[in-house]
Amino acid sequence: MRKTTMPKRALIERRPWLLGSMVLALAWIWLQGSETPGLYLLLLKAAPLLLLAVYAVLRHRGNDTRSLAGMLVLQAIGSALMDYMPLIALNALLVAYLIGLGMFLVHRRVEMDGGRKASALALTLGTPLLCYFAAERAGVGVPLFLGLALGGMAASAWISTFPRSRVGLGASLIVAGNVLGIAALGGASGGSGPAAALAAWPLFYLGNLVLATGVTGELRMREDFL
Repeated sequence: MRKTTMPKRALIERRPWLLGSMVLALAWIWLQGSETPGLYLLLLKAAPLLLLAVYAVLRHRGNDTRSLAGMLVLQAIGSALMDYMPLIALNALLVAYLIGLGMFLVHRRVEMDGGRKASALALTLGTPLLCYFAAERAGVGVPLFLGLALGGMAASAWISTFPRSRVGLGASLIVAGNVLGIAALGGASGGSGPAAALAAWPLFYLGNLVLATGVTGELRMREDFL
C-alpha cells in the first residue's frame, strides 16, 4: 500500500515545491536589472532556495535533510542580502557551507580512488585561491574562511558516498557561482564583470538544485532499500 500511494503523495506534497522553485528562479533571472522594486527582487532572489529547502525536508525526513535545508536557507539569505548587507550575507554563507561540510563528512567514503582524492584536494586548495583572486580583481574584501568553508564543502561532497554525477557536480557548480559572484561584487563596468554577474546566480542556483535533489534522492533510495 505504501509503494502504490507514494507517487501520488510525492506529486501532491513535493513536486509543486520543486517546480515553484524552478519557476521563481527563472523569474528572478528574467527580472534582474529591471525596474522591479528592490525589496521584491530581494524576496524573489531568496525564494527559489527557500522552496528547495521545503522540498528537501518533505522528500526525506531526517537529520541529513534538516542540515541540507539549513544550508539552503542560509544560502538564500546570503544570496539575497549580498548587495544590501554584505557582512551578514557573507557570514550566512560561511555558516551554510560549514553545515554542508559537516553533513558530507558524516557520509565520507572509507576508500577512495586517486581521481577522487585529487579532485577533493583541488577543490580544498583551489577554491580559496579562486575566491581570493576574484575578490582582488573586483576590489572587495572576502573573508578567507568563506573560501575555505566553500572549498571544504565541495571537497567533502566529492568524497562522500553520494553520487558524484549529481552531488559532486552540484557542489562544484556552487563553487563556480560563488567565485563569479565575488568577481561581480565590484560592479566593474568592463572586463568580465557584467558577464560574471549574469552567470553567477544561475550557476549558484543550478548547483544547489542538482545537489539538493541528488542528496534527497539518494537518501530516499537508501531508506526504501532498507
